[in-house]
Amino acid sequence: MSITTSTLWRIHFSRRWPLELDVAHQVQWTKPERDLLADSLRQFQLGEGSDGCNLLRFARTFAAQVRDPDLPEAIAGLIAEEQRHSRWLGEVLRHQGEPLLQKHWVDGVFRSIRRAMGFGLEIAVLVSAEIIAVPYYAAVGRATKLPALQAICHRILEDEAFHLQFQAANLSLVVQNRFGLRHALHRALQAVICLVVWNQHGRVLAAGGYTFETFWHECDHLLDEVQQRSQRTARSRCASTFAA
Repeated sequence: MSITTSTLWRIHFSRRWPLELDVAHQVQWTKPERDLLADSLRQFQLGEGSDGCNLLRFARTFAAQVRDPDLPEAIAGLIAEEQRHSRWLGEVLRHQGEPLLQKHWVDGVFRSIRRAMGFGLEIAVLVSAEIIAVPYYAAVGRATKLPALQAICHRILEDEAFHLQFQAANLSLVVQNRFGLRHALHRALQAVICLVVWNQHGRVLAAGGYTFETFWHECDHLLDEVQQRSQRTARSRCASTFAA
Protein backbone atom coordinates (compact mmCIF):
# COMPACT_ATOMS: atom_id res chain seq x y z
CA MET A 1 0.00 0.00 0.00
CA SER A 2 1.36 3.44 -0.92
CA ILE A 3 2.36 6.02 1.71
CA THR A 4 0.07 9.06 1.55
CA THR A 5 0.33 12.45 3.23
CA SER A 6 -2.38 11.30 5.64
CA THR A 7 -0.25 8.28 6.57
CA LEU A 8 2.60 10.57 7.55
CA TRP A 9 0.27 12.77 9.61
CA ARG A 10 -1.25 9.73 11.33
CA ILE A 11 2.27 8.73 12.39
CA HIS A 12 3.08 12.31 13.42
CA PHE A 13 0.11 12.55 15.80
CA SER A 14 0.83 9.13 17.31
CA ARG A 15 4.38 10.25 18.11
CA ARG A 16 3.23 13.56 19.64
CA TRP A 17 0.76 11.91 21.99
CA PRO A 18 3.23 10.95 24.79
CA LEU A 19 4.42 14.58 25.10
CA GLU A 20 2.41 15.63 28.17
CA LEU A 21 2.55 18.76 30.33
CA ASP A 22 2.39 18.98 34.12
CA VAL A 23 0.00 21.83 34.90
CA ALA A 24 -0.90 20.88 38.47
CA HIS A 25 1.38 23.24 40.44
CA GLN A 26 0.94 26.95 40.01
CA VAL A 27 0.39 30.22 41.85
CA GLN A 28 -2.99 31.92 42.05
CA TRP A 29 -4.18 34.58 39.66
CA THR A 30 -4.20 38.19 40.72
CA LYS A 31 -7.64 39.77 40.48
CA PRO A 32 -6.76 41.82 37.36
CA GLU A 33 -5.45 38.68 35.61
CA ARG A 34 -8.55 36.71 36.59
CA ASP A 35 -10.84 39.49 35.34
CA LEU A 36 -8.96 39.63 32.06
CA LEU A 37 -8.53 35.95 31.27
CA ALA A 38 -11.07 33.73 33.02
CA ASP A 39 -14.15 34.21 30.83
CA SER A 40 -12.10 34.24 27.64
CA LEU A 41 -10.20 31.04 28.48
CA ARG A 42 -13.46 29.30 29.38
CA GLN A 43 -14.72 29.91 25.84
CA PHE A 44 -11.53 28.58 24.26
CA GLN A 45 -11.46 25.61 26.62
CA LEU A 46 -14.98 24.70 25.48
CA GLY A 47 -14.11 25.14 21.81
CA GLU A 48 -10.97 22.99 22.04
CA GLY A 49 -12.94 20.14 23.61
CA SER A 50 -15.19 19.09 20.72
CA ASP A 51 -15.71 15.32 20.42
CA GLY A 52 -15.28 15.64 16.64
CA CYS A 53 -17.97 13.05 15.83
CA ASN A 54 -19.31 14.89 12.80
CA LEU A 55 -15.84 15.71 11.50
CA LEU A 56 -14.84 12.04 11.75
CA ARG A 57 -18.03 10.95 10.01
CA PHE A 58 -17.43 13.40 7.17
CA ALA A 59 -13.75 12.37 7.03
CA ARG A 60 -14.64 8.69 6.61
CA THR A 61 -17.03 9.46 3.75
CA PHE A 62 -14.54 11.79 2.07
CA ALA A 63 -11.64 9.34 2.55
CA ALA A 64 -13.63 6.64 0.76
CA GLN A 65 -14.33 9.03 -2.13
CA VAL A 66 -10.68 10.02 -2.61
CA ARG A 67 -9.20 6.64 -1.60
CA ASP A 68 -7.19 7.96 1.33
CA PRO A 69 -7.75 5.33 4.06
CA ASP A 70 -5.44 6.91 6.66
CA LEU A 71 -7.23 10.28 6.61
CA PRO A 72 -9.82 9.46 9.33
CA GLU A 73 -7.15 8.22 11.74
CA ALA A 74 -5.03 11.32 11.08
CA ILE A 75 -8.11 13.49 11.77
CA ALA A 76 -8.71 11.50 14.96
CA GLY A 77 -5.15 12.36 16.02
CA LEU A 78 -5.83 16.06 15.44
CA ILE A 79 -9.06 15.89 17.48
CA ALA A 80 -7.26 14.12 20.34
CA GLU A 81 -4.59 16.81 20.41
CA GLU A 82 -7.20 19.59 20.54
CA GLN A 83 -9.01 17.75 23.34
CA ARG A 84 -5.73 17.59 25.25
CA HIS A 85 -5.42 21.37 24.93
CA SER A 86 -8.93 21.62 26.37
CA ARG A 87 -7.99 19.35 29.27
CA TRP A 88 -4.90 21.42 30.12
CA LEU A 89 -6.88 24.67 30.06
CA GLY A 90 -9.59 23.03 32.15
CA GLU A 91 -7.03 22.00 34.79
CA VAL A 92 -5.76 25.58 35.01
CA LEU A 93 -9.26 26.99 35.33
CA ARG A 94 -10.30 24.45 37.97
CA HIS A 95 -7.13 25.13 39.98
CA GLN A 96 -8.07 28.82 39.94
CA GLY A 97 -11.60 27.94 41.17
CA GLU A 98 -13.23 28.84 37.86
CA PRO A 99 -16.20 26.78 36.64
CA LEU A 100 -16.04 25.41 33.10
CA LEU A 101 -18.60 26.31 30.44
CA GLN A 102 -20.99 23.65 29.19
CA LYS A 103 -22.11 25.71 26.21
CA HIS A 104 -21.66 29.14 24.63
CA TRP A 105 -23.50 30.74 21.73
CA VAL A 106 -20.31 31.35 19.70
CA ASP A 107 -19.25 27.72 20.00
CA GLY A 108 -22.78 26.60 19.13
CA VAL A 109 -22.94 28.76 15.99
CA PHE A 110 -19.59 27.56 14.65
CA ARG A 111 -20.40 23.91 15.33
CA SER A 112 -23.71 24.33 13.50
CA ILE A 113 -21.95 25.88 10.49
CA ARG A 114 -19.38 23.08 10.38
CA ARG A 115 -22.10 20.42 10.45
CA ALA A 116 -24.02 22.03 7.61
CA MET A 117 -22.05 21.22 4.46
CA GLY A 118 -19.68 18.30 4.94
CA PHE A 119 -15.93 17.78 5.13
CA GLY A 120 -14.86 20.72 2.95
CA LEU A 121 -16.63 23.35 5.04
CA GLU A 122 -15.56 21.64 8.28
CA ILE A 123 -11.94 21.95 7.19
CA ALA A 124 -12.36 25.60 6.12
CA VAL A 125 -13.80 26.55 9.51
CA LEU A 126 -11.15 24.53 11.34
CA VAL A 127 -8.37 26.21 9.36
CA SER A 128 -9.65 29.60 10.49
CA ALA A 129 -10.00 28.36 14.08
CA GLU A 130 -6.39 27.13 14.04
CA ILE A 131 -5.30 30.48 12.60
CA ILE A 132 -7.16 32.49 15.26
CA ALA A 133 -5.51 30.35 17.94
CA VAL A 134 -2.05 31.61 16.97
CA PRO A 135 -2.45 35.30 17.95
CA TYR A 136 -4.82 34.38 20.78
CA TYR A 137 -2.48 32.04 22.64
CA ALA A 138 0.48 34.28 21.89
CA ALA A 139 -1.46 37.10 23.57
CA VAL A 140 -2.48 34.95 26.57
CA GLY A 141 1.12 33.80 27.02
CA ARG A 142 2.27 37.42 27.19
CA ALA A 143 -0.62 38.57 29.40
CA THR A 144 -0.36 35.89 32.12
CA LYS A 145 2.15 35.49 34.92
CA LEU A 146 1.18 31.86 35.59
CA PRO A 147 4.12 29.63 34.57
CA ALA A 148 1.79 26.70 33.84
CA LEU A 149 -0.43 28.77 31.57
CA GLN A 150 2.60 30.21 29.80
CA ALA A 151 3.83 26.63 29.20
CA ILE A 152 0.42 25.60 27.85
CA CYS A 153 0.32 28.56 25.47
CA HIS A 154 3.84 27.77 24.24
CA ARG A 155 2.90 24.13 23.63
CA ILE A 156 -0.39 24.98 21.92
CA LEU A 157 1.41 27.38 19.58
CA GLU A 158 3.91 24.63 18.76
CA ASP A 159 1.04 22.21 18.05
CA GLU A 160 -0.86 24.77 15.97
CA ALA A 161 2.13 25.21 13.65
CA PHE A 162 1.82 21.49 12.82
CA HIS A 163 -1.97 21.66 12.66
CA LEU A 164 -1.86 24.39 10.01
CA GLN A 165 0.45 22.26 7.89
CA PHE A 166 -1.92 19.31 8.29
CA GLN A 167 -4.94 21.42 7.40
CA ALA A 168 -3.15 22.75 4.33
CA ALA A 169 -2.78 19.15 3.16
CA ASN A 170 -6.48 18.56 3.83
CA LEU A 171 -7.42 21.74 1.98
CA SER A 172 -5.41 20.56 -1.01
CA LEU A 173 -7.48 17.36 -1.07
CA VAL A 174 -10.86 19.04 -0.83
CA VAL A 175 -10.04 21.72 -3.40
CA GLN A 176 -8.46 19.23 -5.79
CA ASN A 177 -11.60 17.09 -5.58
CA ARG A 178 -13.94 20.09 -5.81
CA PHE A 179 -15.36 19.74 -2.30
CA GLY A 180 -13.87 22.91 -0.80
CA LEU A 181 -14.56 26.62 -0.61
CA ARG A 182 -12.97 28.92 -3.14
CA HIS A 183 -10.23 31.07 -1.65
CA ALA A 184 -12.29 34.27 -1.75
CA LEU A 185 -15.17 32.62 0.12
CA HIS A 186 -12.77 31.18 2.69
CA ARG A 187 -11.28 34.64 3.20
CA ALA A 188 -14.78 36.08 3.71
CA LEU A 189 -15.60 33.33 6.22
CA GLN A 190 -12.42 34.08 8.13
CA ALA A 191 -13.19 37.80 8.15
CA VAL A 192 -16.48 37.07 9.94
CA ILE A 193 -14.71 34.80 12.43
CA CYS A 194 -12.06 37.47 13.12
CA LEU A 195 -14.75 40.06 13.84
CA VAL A 196 -16.54 37.72 16.26
CA VAL A 197 -13.31 36.76 18.03
CA TRP A 198 -12.19 40.38 18.42
CA ASN A 199 -15.62 41.25 19.80
CA GLN A 200 -15.41 38.45 22.37
CA HIS A 201 -11.68 38.42 23.15
CA GLY A 202 -10.33 41.80 22.07
CA ARG A 203 -9.30 42.78 25.61
CA VAL A 204 -7.09 39.69 25.91
CA LEU A 205 -5.57 40.24 22.46
CA ALA A 206 -4.93 43.91 23.29
CA ALA A 207 -3.30 42.96 26.62
CA GLY A 208 -1.00 40.69 24.61
CA GLY A 209 0.09 43.54 22.37
CA TYR A 210 -2.34 43.30 19.45
CA THR A 211 -4.41 46.02 17.86
CA PHE A 212 -7.35 45.01 15.71
CA GLU A 213 -5.25 45.82 12.63
CA THR A 214 -2.26 43.68 13.66
CA PHE A 215 -4.56 40.83 14.69
CA TRP A 216 -6.40 41.01 11.35
CA HIS A 217 -3.20 41.17 9.30
CA GLU A 218 -1.58 38.24 11.11
CA CYS A 219 -4.65 36.07 10.54
CA ASP A 220 -4.83 37.14 6.89
CA HIS A 221 -1.13 36.35 6.41
CA LEU A 222 -1.50 32.90 7.98
CA LEU A 223 -4.46 32.11 5.71
CA ASP A 224 -2.35 33.12 2.70
CA GLU A 225 0.39 30.75 3.86
CA VAL A 226 -2.04 27.86 4.32
CA GLN A 227 -3.67 28.42 0.93
CA GLN A 228 -0.31 28.66 -0.84
CA ARG A 229 0.91 25.48 0.87
CA SER A 230 -2.30 23.68 -0.11
CA GLN A 231 -1.83 24.74 -3.74
CA ARG A 232 1.77 23.49 -3.77
CA THR A 233 0.67 20.18 -2.25
CA ALA A 234 -2.12 19.77 -4.79
CA ARG A 235 0.24 20.51 -7.71
CA SER A 236 2.80 18.04 -6.37
CA ARG A 237 0.14 15.36 -5.97
CA CYS A 238 -1.13 15.93 -9.51
CA ALA A 239 2.42 15.76 -10.90
CA SER A 240 3.06 12.49 -9.03
CA THR A 241 -0.18 10.99 -10.34
CA PHE A 242 0.64 12.03 -13.90
CA ALA A 243 4.19 10.65 -13.66
CA ALA A 244 2.89 7.35 -12.34
